[in-house]
Amino acid sequence: MTREGRWWIIDVLSIDHRTQARALSEVEYMGRDLIATMEDVEPDSFDVAVQIEKPADVAAQLDEAARLDREAQEAIARAAHDRRAAARRLREVYALSAIDIAALLGVTRGRVYQLLEDREKASV
Repeated sequence: MTREGRWWIIDVLSIDHRTQARALSEVEYMGRDLIATMEDVEPDSFDVAVQIEKPADVAAQLDEAARLDREAQEAIARAAHDRRAAARRLREVYALSAIDIAALLGVTRGRVYQLLEDREKASV
């Protein structure tokens, strides 16, 4: 299915016909109606799979957005790892209290305990 002007063009490959719809919300109905008419069957007697072909420039933008999302998630995971490591180092190497670690990291004491506890879960 592609967009042409103000219409969605619906290609029904299984019967080699096409129809159109003004809005995406009408696409399944129009495709189903075409198939039912051409095949002389009830409109609810078969399944319809709608596949929308995105314009190439939009598809490229969405691919780039997905790539950036993946990079951001990787960066978030690395930051979380480093934050946990910093909390552990402050506790184990410098023997700081949870209150002092919280002050240095700019988090609550409860968050410090979470960061320190994450290590225990990861090593189990």
